[in-house]
Amino acid sequence: MPRNYPIVLRWLLKKWPWIISAVIVITVTSFAFRAITALSELKYGLTPPTLPKYQHLDTQFLNQNGWLPEGKNYDHKWPYHASQGTATLPIPYEWLAALEAPKSVPWFILFSAEKTFLSEYIYRLGFINLNDANTPYSSKQQLPLGLAKTASINMPGLDRKATAIGFTCTACHTGQFTYDNTRYVVDGGPAMTDLGLLTQSLGAAIGQTVLSSKLAPFDGRFERFARKVLGSNYNVVSKAKLKSALQDTVAQLAKGQDTINVTEGFTRLDALNRIGNKVFADNMDRPENYNPIEAPVNYPHIWTTSWFDWVQYDGSIMQPLIRNAGEALGVEAFVDMQIPTNSLQQAATFSSSIPIETLYQLEKWLAGDYPLQDYQPGELGKITGLKAPKWPQSLPNINHKLVEKGKRLYVDNCQGCHLPTMDTPEFWAKHWSQIEYEQDGQVKQTERKYLRLTMIDVNEIGTDPAQAQVLLDRTVNTKDLGLNTDLCVPVNKNQKTALMQSKLQFVNVQDSATNNFALALGAVVEQTNQQWFAQNYTSQAAQPRLEGGRPNCLRNGAGYKARPLNGIWATAPYLHNGSVPNLYSLLSEPSSRPTFVELGSLAFDPINVGIVQSKQVIKMNNQSNALPANQTDDYQGGFFILDTRQAGNLNTGHAFTNDPTVQGKIGRKLNHDEKMALIEYLKTL
Repeated sequence: MPRNYPIVLRWLLKKWPWIISAVIVITVTSFAFRAITALSELKYGLTPPTLPKYQHLDTQFLNQNGWLPEGKNYDHKWPYHASQGTATLPIPYEWLAALEAPKSVPWFILFSAEKTFLSEYIYRLGFINLNDANTPYSSKQQLPLGLAKTASINMPGLDRKATAIGFTCTACHTGQFTYDNTRYVVDGGPAMTDLGLLTQSLGAAIGQTVLSSKLAPFDGRFERFARKVLGSNYNVVSKAKLKSALQDTVAQLAKGQDTINVTEGFTRLDALNRIGNKVFADNMDRPENYNPIEAPVNYPHIWTTSWFDWVQYDGSIMQPLIRNAGEALGVEAFVDMQIPTNSLQQAATFSSSIPIETLYQLEKWLAGDYPLQDYQPGELGKITGLKAPKWPQSLPNINHKLVEKGKRLYVDNCQGCHLPTMDTPEFWAKHWSQIEYEQDGQVKQTERKYLRLTMIDVNEIGTDPAQAQVLLDRTVNTKDLGLNTDLCVPVNKNQKTALMQSKLQFVNVQDSATNNFALALGAVVEQTNQQWFAQNYTSQAAQPRLEGGRPNCLRNGAGYKARPLNGIWATAPYLHNGSVPNLYSLLSEPSSRPTFVELGSLAFDPINVGIVQSKQVIKMNNQSNALPANQTDDYQGGFFILDTRQAGNLNTGHAFTNDPTVQGKIGRKLNHDEKMALIEYLKTL
């Protein structure tokens, strides 16, 4: 007797081979799609960026003239590897020394070995090589200029302390350029490095090593790495432990990916936001305190800065030790800021790895002795610290006929903001003064005089406002951190009382859910420094020497500072955000400045004075159908393409123009001959 199945079931019984086949096809397709997506993501993380070629050239140091202590075994290169207690690179030194450079195609790790990351590859990222040509890296070789070892540092993914590799102050403040097969190094100049590409390249090299460790018996890359790291301790157990530690490190690093709204590129860094992210997001483990990278600036040149009344592009910090210790925190110096999660845990102690005495010695190298120590009216002060570089004789000769014309143009068009030049008595006689502030009801003055710089409102100068807004607008949640310290700040008309006798007053900064970033950062650095003084039994009498003889004064919203132009010829690119490639463009009307600026080339243009621009970027600037802002590729051919139409990259302002409606008009339009004469004079400063 035939069975009477329901219609649907009869259909399923009849069609089941086709149904199963369809399910299999859909499942396989879905799996393949997910696998392809996963492999694409894996390939992206393991593929290094395209970088410029590196060429080893004869090297000439232009201004190795910083102050050196008497009777000590120092030379002019000691700042290059003077540790600030930092662990900027996220792996131990012994790993970095053994790490091979990444393969351009990650699947090629099955084949031949690469040179070590430190042999040549890292110099393609803009670092300066202090070793002989084609010398494989070993412990006997010098690290790249600006990198230093720091012992006993906690490392991500490791259950122990290790010797770390971190940035020194010279990593960001030593410049270089090339001309006629010679490399010129500028102490105190803006670095040509790219921190974003360094992070990608190092991540690819580490990731390829981890991938290799999973491909036994085709794990040659990891095997070579393990033998170099472990040496005579190499065995099955130690190799397995190293493999596990490497994987844990990669897992930790994957959690720290930056959000980039404005790409920094070569020669630039969003230093303020990066410091804030490290201090208040990472150190406190509070992701809500993170701010995207959006206000990059050209690394500032630092000669003469020790004697400025305020430093930073936005004139926000007064005390040298606060500036320098804050910078060390930003490049991964350790500081205890862990928030207790229960009553049994200790509150943040602000203990750190920062060597305050070394920071003092670095500042002394930069500053030298007091310039007005034996000063007499009508004379010039004496800079015994780091001096600006002089135009070398190996570059095209300076046209001294044009210099005299350019000098007159400087007085008429530049001196009002940038002050008389340092080789004039007027500079020393009229622009230095003691700093006055009020503390505990008493008006006090610094013992020494400092150079008063001109601060210009952002709306008046018209340049990109992003960097000036960071300290003004950003807030951070510091609840339960334990901030409780006095800082010096300018008071406005709404804050000033009848009893206040000075514009600079001390205020108490404590924890808040919406602390102003500038004050919170100043408080953290102050308490970190005070903890170091306590741990090292530093007397009250000795502290002012280490602090540079100035109070911890902070301010925001003051605008941008105009500094003396000594050595300006060696500091391209120009404007605070590096959006102008040369002095000629800077002296031109903003509408005539290039829209796209190529950064990463070291080639020096001695005529327009700045960075040589390639034919490719010149062609881009001549196109009328360029892609909209934010859609142009950030990197082309290994070089960074700065799009000045994007907020944070604007090349507006500081305008020499006859049009009164142009934003940031500061002077009349200069013709070609006037610009060339002024440039010739600036070469002499």
